[in-house]
Amino acid sequence: MMMKILNRLREETAELHRELEGDNLANKIIDHTINLDEYRTLLAQNYIAYKNAETEILKYLPEMSTEKSDRLKNDLQGLGFNDLSTELNFSCSSKAEAIGAAYVVEGSAMGGMVIGRELEHCPALRELPSQQFFNGDRSNVRNWNEFLKYLRSQEFTDAEIELAAAKARDTFLLFREAFKIQFASST
Repeated sequence: MMMKILNRLREETAELHRELEGDNLANKIIDHTINLDEYRTLLAQNYIAYKNAETEILKYLPEMSTEKSDRLKNDLQGLGFNDLSTELNFSCSSKAEAIGAAYVVEGSAMGGMVIGRELEHCPALRELPSQQFFNGDRSNVRNWNEFLKYLRSQEFTDAEIELAAAKARDTFLLFREAFKIQFASST
């Protein structure tokens, strides 16, 4: 049953996942051209998306971790960025929807690890203090593994799988909206 829900979540989000990977500031980390203001913006955009998603996930899955938004907040505050008030229209109305949102939130750990490993190669970011979110640490996939373990312990109806898949797609759209938000330059 776990494979059925995972396959459906992957299918529903594959195209949006590809689009989002190609259309955000993280690519500038991968090609080492990002500057400090762009990095702050990327962190803030991610914070807004993760905070909105995690807040809704916790309503139905209180055992889930909210460490991604906490780590982003710490990194932003370490860079003197405290404008964290933007909220986007996102909600979950069932456990199945929370599972779909959690799939996106927890599944992002792999990409975040890759991005974190490239930070040290970005000339404009060499003076950054140690980062908590984009840090390249393999332990960041621990929550993804816990999420998979949780899915293995559950049974899902076809209707729940469809609700989860639709909310996973909505969660990618939440990130897309967050990646459009701009902030004032700090320089």
